[in-house]
Amino acid sequence: MKYYIITYGCQMNEADSGLMGDLLSAAGWEACAGVEGADLIVLNTCSVREKPEQKVYSRLGELAKLREASPGVVIAVAGCMAQREGEEIRRRAPYVNLVLGTRQFHHLPELVGRIRAGERGIVQLDSEEDPSAARGRPRLGQRTAALREFVPIIRGCTNFCSYCIVPYVRGREVSRPLRDIVCEVRELADRGAREVTLLGQNVLAYGRDLAGGLSFADLLRELDGTEELWRIRFTTSHPRDVTDELVEAMAGLPTVCEHIHLPLQAGADRLLEEMNRGYTTRDYVDTVARLRAAVGDLAITTDMMVGFPGETEEEFEEGLGLYERIGFDAAFMFAYSPRPGTAAAAREDQVPRRTRSARLQRLIALQNGLSVARNEAEVGREVEVLVEGPAERGEGLLAGRARSNKLVIFPGGAELAGSLVSVKLTEAHLWGFHGEIAVS
Repeated sequence: MKYYIITYGCQMNEADSGLMGDLLSAAGWEACAGVEGADLIVLNTCSVREKPEQKVYSRLGELAKLREASPGVVIAVAGCMAQREGEEIRRRAPYVNLVLGTRQFHHLPELVGRIRAGERGIVQLDSEEDPSAARGRPRLGQRTAALREFVPIIRGCTNFCSYCIVPYVRGREVSRPLRDIVCEVRELADRGAREVTLLGQNVLAYGRDLAGGLSFADLLRELDGTEELWRIRFTTSHPRDVTDELVEAMAGLPTVCEHIHLPLQAGADRLLEEMNRGYTTRDYVDTVARLRAAVGDLAITTDMMVGFPGETEEEFEEGLGLYERIGFDAAFMFAYSPRPGTAAAAREDQVPRRTRSARLQRLIALQNGLSVARNEAEVGREVEVLVEGPAERGEGLLAGRARSNKLVIFPGGAELAGSLVSVKLTEAHLWGFHGEIAVS
């Protein structure tokens, strides 16, 4: 039997899709390259904004036609949208066989088996009575690891930012035991992984719910020096949880890369307070200063939102000025999208869609210019690149990532894939760099 998984949303969803694939493979299923020929199709969904949900329903409409031609195909919807919508998904798309909550992926093979045995439809969502399901489990099977792997370390969120649906669909924070994470990372390194990214809605909250007073910095120290592991990354980080201990770990641990994703979200204190972010613009600027003072060549990326309810033109302009002063290397930029059930969605002072869109375009133009300028300042430097393989375009070109997580394209032979190479940066672009192998 063959399966195909379609993933929407964040890196945590990508990791969950990988875990579902491992579970299915261990149960005797094979992955296939597309929906054609699949006996099971899983849509792993996102609810952070409205657009990904619209895409899911659009894709389900396409799958309805496939289902008519192949009635035996099992269609499953998993992840955040599944947890939020539940039975509504089957009401709008009754041909969906299975709706699976964010912490239920470990039941997937069993539930698919029940569907194939004749059950008409199953909706299995999360409950607080089953928190252990959030802890995850080591990867299964005998597959070779990818060069770059993602390892969830904490699931859920308890910050309750007023615009965000995540705490409602992902549940409260639950950390995986340190020993489980260490064993998984070691196994991935043994199987060929040379870089791991530690994942969580807020990785810096890791350990708070565990006995013994563990911190995220403790986990970094435990993983540093793992045999055959060259790099450690992590995402996402909440600005108010950047401790001196974390800064020290980033500065002193050789495998921890010089990059942090630190969502700012808004550039005006009133908006940050109404978002329930828990810090001021001054707090954020001070955090950035501490990081840059301690960690050389640090790249900082962020999330920036425009059009939060009540945002004035003056506050938007204030934000643009702050973003320019900080000088982010790159940013995920988006217009506020009301999420039903959140505090911000119930407000009456919603910013008109047209205004949100216009502000977003101005923000994108500003940040793109800042990103190019920061990259241009790096031309002429030599950087360490983890070579991933052939570039998507251009014969004889390789692609890889610098420790800053920036993409580097350069000429080289296929035998360099999977190795560390010193590359001189020769051209800067919005997306990264062109370069050439440095001559020692």
